[in-house]
Amino acid sequence: MPRVEARLTDAEKHAWSQFCQANGLRESEMLRRMIQRVAGIDAEIEVPASEDQQETRTRKLTIRLSPSQERQLSLRAHAEGYPNRTSWVTAMVLAELHNEPVLTDAEVGALRESNRELAAIGRNLNQVAKALNVEFRESDKLKLEGIEAMADRIEQHREQVAGLLSRSMNRWRDDE
Repeated sequence: MPRVEARLTDAEKHAWSQFCQANGLRESEMLRRMIQRVAGIDAEIEVPASEDQQETRTRKLTIRLSPSQERQLSLRAHAEGYPNRTSWVTAMVLAELHNEPVLTDAEVGALRESNRELAAIGRNLNQVAKALNVEFRESDKLKLEGIEAMADRIEQHREQVAGLLSRSMNRWRDDE
């Protein structure tokens, strides 16, 4: 793809960087849009990203809310662990578009802890299986209560993960 380069003073470069940052665009994307506008090229035509580039968020949407709605949005975003309203709204849109949960950092942490719990359960099950295979005649040492306790632990864990995913998917619904 052809390139365009320009020499700028330090002040021009600083002003350009600030302008692009304030508009939420990379400098190259902003320049591309300006060239498209000046050249009369339809700005909606996107330059296809190469397969190794991740698509950047360059589009901005504006919504209008009453002051009380804005307050509710801010409170809910904060209560659910999002750093700001924009992050919360973006997560809501992505969850609805892809019909998949969008997790907060706290929820990701909970799933990591969940994986650690599953690993511990797996180690316990391996020990049980080994004991049954090696000393099958002494399997009476293996208490039914221990197996039931492990099964209960697995079920509790499954319910916690299912609840987390359900809350994540349904957080965007009205609380009625």
